[in-house]
Amino acid sequence: MTALYKKELRAFLSSVIGAVVIAVFLLVSGLFHWVFPGQWNLLETGVAELTSFFLFTPWVFLFLIPAITMRSIAEERKNGTLELLLTHPLDPHRIVWAKFLAGTTLVAAALVPTLAGYFVLHQLGNPVGNIDDGSVLAGYLGLLLLGAAFVATGMATSARTDNQVVAFLSSALVCMLMYYGPSALGSYSLFGAGDHIVQWFGMETHFRSIGTGVVIISDVAWFIAYTFVALAIAMRHIQPGRA
Repeated sequence: MTALYKKELRAFLSSVIGAVVIAVFLLVSGLFHWVFPGQWNLLETGVAELTSFFLFTPWVFLFLIPAITMRSIAEERKNGTLELLLTHPLDPHRIVWAKFLAGTTLVAAALVPTLAGYFVLHQLGNPVGNIDDGSVLAGYLGLLLLGAAFVATGMATSARTDNQVVAFLSSALVCMLMYYGPSALGSYSLFGAGDHIVQWFGMETHFRSIGTGVVIISDVAWFIAYTFVALAIAMRHIQPGRA
């Protein structure tokens, strides 16, 4: 399992698409938060905080993470190496977990350079250091939980096809629907008192409180449960004999 984890990291980091994906993420994040004027610009808020960054990043994740996960199982299936992995002392659980941990590690690695924004705002605070460190930690925790949930979703969709493009598009679509779909549907007041129940099924509902600095155990538990369910689906689809 450890060897497969390292193999996945090396394969992504040594590929052109790996460098492009991370570079695009950092470029888009940098432009919207430091260059382009608007509600996401951290310098225009007049307050030393990263709330805009935490609420904007999930929308970038919707394209970044499917690009990371699209080849995880689809490529193995296309090249015929998935069956080879399953004949080694690696059951579906270890294969999926190794690839999931590698994908989540890459998401965390992509977030590391964004810490520069924290240090900039730390110095720009009046007085210096006037920034809510707790909210920053909560925001990054939320992004890691959301990133892990998106990676697990990408694994589940990648496990169903041998085409990387199909895996990317289906993963982006499912992530979009799971992130914003229930929140949007519940906002139309179509279900009366049940609107909040519909919204409860959406990732945005659980991420928003964490992203704004309020860590609620039930929200953390929701992301963990969702991730385990998505990984279980991925494991089921790579069982020997399943297409």
